[in-house]
Amino acid sequence: MIRYLEEQEKGRCRELWEEAFPDDTKPFGDYYFKEKMKDNHVLVCEEEGRIVSMLHRNPYRIYMRGTECVCDYIVGVSTAVSERHKGHMRNLILSVLRDMQEERMPFTFLMPARESLYLPYDFRFIFNQPRWVLRYGADIRREPCAGKLLAADLAEWQNAWLKRQYEVFAIRDEAYINRMQKELESEDGIIRLIYDGDWFVGMESEWGLKEREQRYLYTGERYRTLASEKPAIMARIVCLPEFLKQIRLSEDCREDEVTLEIGVSDLFVPQNQGVWKWHLTKEGSEAVQESRFIARGKTAVISIAEMTQWLFGCQIPAAVAEIPYGTEIEPFRGVFLDEVV
Repeated sequence: MIRYLEEQEKGRCRELWEEAFPDDTKPFGDYYFKEKMKDNHVLVCEEEGRIVSMLHRNPYRIYMRGTECVCDYIVGVSTAVSERHKGHMRNLILSVLRDMQEERMPFTFLMPARESLYLPYDFRFIFNQPRWVLRYGADIRREPCAGKLLAADLAEWQNAWLKRQYEVFAIRDEAYINRMQKELESEDGIIRLIYDGDWFVGMESEWGLKEREQRYLYTGERYRTLASEKPAIMARIVCLPEFLKQIRLSEDCREDEVTLEIGVSDLFVPQNQGVWKWHLTKEGSEAVQESRFIARGKTAVISIAEMTQWLFGCQIPAAVAEIPYGTEIEPFRGVFLDEVV
């Protein structure tokens, strides 16, 4: 049986969590089950009263090109060793995608243990995790954060920093910063404030009980060097018309508004499948489904996976060349989703 756990039941999945993620420390597990379980949803598959598979939906307020929405970060996808290869994970993912679509969630995202597990469900990488190194100068100094700034001040600074560079990111607020502090503390993490003389220019943190590593470095380009980056976050468009609202024509487009017809293929969210009339302006767009069936050869067709990569600004698929004004549609410029849990 597949169902969502009631609030008072969520602790039942701790045993499966520890079996599936043995590298997590106990303090981190304690943090997760105390803090993250307060507002998430846990979908499980049960057999004879035992949880054999689970998927956690952790909600985040997401900034999308000037608007705000709530999108779920999928974590904790796991199946008991004795119950693997029986289709439990597939059933949970398809159930969750259906629920999210009914909730009109624009997209969902996750950090995969293995990319191959999620590719079949049309998830694609949209964010590379950077590892920046601080550039030191005569006037650059770092100081411990404790007692320096309130969480609300840190949130305000981070949002302003993000908006200058990115069009999609998790919105910071006082609750976000306080929860992040608890997350860092679970792995003996610390936050340092960065100053250029007397001018506050950024912040950084590191954590790790077993091995120390950078959690983040937020500062301007003049103060940082990119040491490396790696694919980190995969995403999938869930409710197509909601996602498309913030997609617009580029300023260079010769028209101020256009209406085009596009075919979208989506094997797992049938509400996205079909022919759409897509009206775009230089402020946004609106998509209305005309048919669930696509007449091959009569309209340009693109898969939901290709749309995800294209409209998040990651890769322009060949299918875009067949879409009228396709090259003049402006995807999101800059995605920053560095959430770990």
